[in-house]
Amino acid sequence: MDTSSPLTISPLTVENCPPNEDMAITAVGVDERHRFRMLELGLRAGTVIRVVQRANFGGRVVAKGTERIALDGRTASLIAVTPAAD
Repeated sequence: MDTSSPLTISPLTVENCPPNEDMAITAVGVDERHRFRMLELGLRAGTVIRVVQRANFGGRVVAKGTERIALDGRTASLIAVTPAAD
């Protein structure tokens, strides 16, 4: 068994998280110019969201309560998530 290359595990993001499961946002890695808009939408650390639709080129539609928010692929890849506690 070759152990010379370390196993790389990519962090879980909105782009690659499983659909229809509650996920808690752990970090929003967008630049300052877009951070304010994310806060306006309520997408901040601790918020529970659920991916409800996958679009072409990595785009996602997420549900936050009764709201639906469409994210482009780049933004979806910058929002880190973890499974939400039940």
